[in-house]
Amino acid sequence: MRLENLFSPVKLGKMELRNRVVMSAVTTRYDYEDSDRQAEFYAARARGGVGLITLGAYQTIWPGRKTVGHTGIYKDAFIPRLSEWVKTIHAHGAKAAAQLATYTYISTKGEGHTPEFVAPSDWVQPREGSHPSILLAEFLPRHRALAVDEIKWVDEQISDAAVRARTAGFDAVEFQVVGGNLILLFTNPAVNRRTDRYGGSLENRLRIFTETVALIKKKAGSDYPIIVRIPGDDLLSWGQGLAGWQQMAAVMEKAGVHAFNIYPVWHEGRMPVNQMSVPRGAFVPLAEGIRQVVSIPVIAGVRINDPVLADSIIAQGKADLVSMTRPLIADEEILVKAREGRLEDIRMCTACCRCFDDVNEGRPMSCSVNARAGKETKYTAAPAARPGKVLVIGGGPAGMEAARVAAGRGHKVTLYEKGRELGGQLLYAVVPPYKDEWRTTITYLAGQLEKLGVTVRLGERCTPAVVEKEKPDAVIIAAGAEPCLPGIPGIDGANVFTAVDVLAGRGKPGANVVIIGGGSVGCETAEFLVRQGKKATILEMLPKIGADYGPINRWVVMDRLAAAGIRVETRARAQEITGRGVRIQRLNSNDEFFEADSVVLAVGAVPVDDLASQIEGKAPRIIRTGDCLKPGTVKDAIESGFLAGSGL
Repeated sequence: MRLENLFSPVKLGKMELRNRVVMSAVTTRYDYEDSDRQAEFYAARARGGVGLITLGAYQTIWPGRKTVGHTGIYKDAFIPRLSEWVKTIHAHGAKAAAQLATYTYISTKGEGHTPEFVAPSDWVQPREGSHPSILLAEFLPRHRALAVDEIKWVDEQISDAAVRARTAGFDAVEFQVVGGNLILLFTNPAVNRRTDRYGGSLENRLRIFTETVALIKKKAGSDYPIIVRIPGDDLLSWGQGLAGWQQMAAVMEKAGVHAFNIYPVWHEGRMPVNQMSVPRGAFVPLAEGIRQVVSIPVIAGVRINDPVLADSIIAQGKADLVSMTRPLIADEEILVKAREGRLEDIRMCTACCRCFDDVNEGRPMSCSVNARAGKETKYTAAPAARPGKVLVIGGGPAGMEAARVAAGRGHKVTLYEKGRELGGQLLYAVVPPYKDEWRTTITYLAGQLEKLGVTVRLGERCTPAVVEKEKPDAVIIAAGAEPCLPGIPGIDGANVFTAVDVLAGRGKPGANVVIIGGGSVGCETAEFLVRQGKKATILEMLPKIGADYGPINRWVVMDRLAAAGIRVETRARAQEITGRGVRIQRLNSNDEFFEADSVVLAVGAVPVDDLASQIEGKAPRIIRTGDCLKPGTVKDAIESGFLAGSGL
């Protein structure tokens, strides 16, 4: 498959791109702390063949604080560092754009003055929003209306930022009109209730935008490419749909912009956009709708993780380019592999949103399936100086990744898996609703083992006798974890199952099920059971369920549980299981009894770590990795496996 549409050149204004793939702006949290780390992250994607990389979001106005790892572009002092990153990208043949972001927490008096929340009109954010800044806030601040002279000042700051971008060597700027952006608020009549020339009619609501574009052209040059990132649909009950954005796009094009990048996100939105539950290519119709009313290129994005899908979008005329940001995080060589026809070698983005969660929880961005994302120089897998014989025990994500990396470095690897399939805990993770993307991780790792010549022994246990016989140079133990069985009276009853039993199809619960444990496994098992027509109740001893979800996924799952009618009881400690149900105790309260035909345990996992002591001394090196060290996430397992395989 040649994917000719995807790899054909295209022009955005005067800027020519080598192909139709864009890496849109993503907050990494590398840029504030480690300039070299940021540079190498983007260099790897540029080497991988992407056409355009957009960096940002860059604050155009002093925010009064270091916010979520954003580098600024609000003063000239940022230019040297930005220029370094642009040169790195250019060195590998990609073009670079700077995303200009103007948020609502700013000081209109300039740097050094106390910022405040501002908007087109006096406004308080609605509590139903999904962005962590709303979900985690104790209170939502009141935004005050900007005065006309302040609006003019904002225009000047954004256009000055565009000049800095061009000075730094950026080939284009992207005007951010999505998310928590001040300019976005002006577009919405529910927020913008002004009666002057900046409110009311469509032209007035877009005046701050069109005036700023005119200033950018005046200061940075009329030929300087301007991309605009817009929602295409606000996905809000009080927002504007595709028809409204088609009208606005026509006005924006007339102002002289050169392309649109579609990303349907408001911080106040309550519809999943980036999560695994969103079908691939779900928002392509928005790009198609905008493309129908404009004559400049349109970039489709969100949940486009497959180059074949991306090529078909362009071939069918639904968009001119595609944004594949998270797929490029998951596999920096995705385009190299696609161009060479090696689709089976692509490490697919699963839309698990680990990258988003990291940033929103204050960590540098990482990727569940790509241990090297953001650590390109720190995590390497160079050919082994002295290739040896390696046994890997366990075929879950940690074991498969360890085997893949070790074999790729030249070691002779044999992997033992006691089960009949590779995948480990991922085999159960894919069973609940909306989790099917994890299958791509299993398929990728299993395929790589075959390609690299790893000997895989399914249905076989690696015993101490096997280790003695094989005489390996190293043993990597990735035996995983098993369900925790707490000491609750009645836990050995015939009506009691573990969540793994249920998801594996070994346990057949009755019609009315109580699930003990409200972490992610308990929540997803409840969803699975309700889909089978059963009634489910979740009992959780903590004050809230789903505590192990990141902020990007938790609200989505909570909304689904509520919509499915799943009963949730928190601060509920199970005291006894009987044939009729579960007796619980609450703090400072009497016991309660929940009737159930069956009880499902989802109370965590414990490491399977008995083999290490049994094979001690039978191999020069014994390395433990994955859940057998400490039960964790897929990201933890794959990173641990990578380090095990690369450390030999």
